[in-house]
Amino acid sequence: MTFFQTREFKFQPLREDGKIETMPFLNAVENSTLPFLQLLGPTAFASVISDIKGNITKLTKKYELDKVKYNTLQDIVETEIEENTLYAKNSSTEALVWLKRTLEFIRGFIHHMIDGEESGKSAEMSYEANLKPYHGFVGKKIFPLVLKAVPYRKDIIQQLGQGADEETVVVDTNEFLKLFDENIDAIIAMYKSKDIDMQFKA
Repeated sequence: MTFFQTREFKFQPLREDGKIETMPFLNAVENSTLPFLQLLGPTAFASVISDIKGNITKLTKKYELDKVKYNTLQDIVETEIEENTLYAKNSSTEALVWLKRTLEFIRGFIHHMIDGEESGKSAEMSYEANLKPYHGFVGKKIFPLVLKAVPYRKDIIQQLGQGADEETVVVDTNEFLKLFDENIDAIIAMYKSKDIDMQFKA
């Protein structure tokens, strides 16, 4: 079985109302995207991994305050809008927007690479599209250095395959991407509908 097939927690389909349940989503992020970054390079991507973990922790703590009230990611954001705590320090809305952006970078990288692009170019293109617009001067200087540490595509495919051939890796990874995309696109749509995405920058 390939890397993404062996994940214990996977991204789930959206609810009938289009919302994303908080803990299944956070469990999937922790169990799929974090190990993927570890596979790319635990040292090079240490800061990215740390940021993801930090945002997962913030959102988990929010959820645990009231598991019914904050059952979905949309509930968390809508409540903070209603309570006027959207831009409060360490708000869950800000944690989710940065988590979303990092996940957009990861999925963009995976899509480009699985489609045949070399890994370094895949990472660069995804960074330009998904993270660079929100990074300040320091981030724009540091992150490109991180991208240079990305392994070659053939080595990543081999690690994802865990013994399987490239064709199988591509099929299985595309299957993983279907629900990953569905979840991320729903979060993007929520932020766009409320016109708050661009309010958060480094």
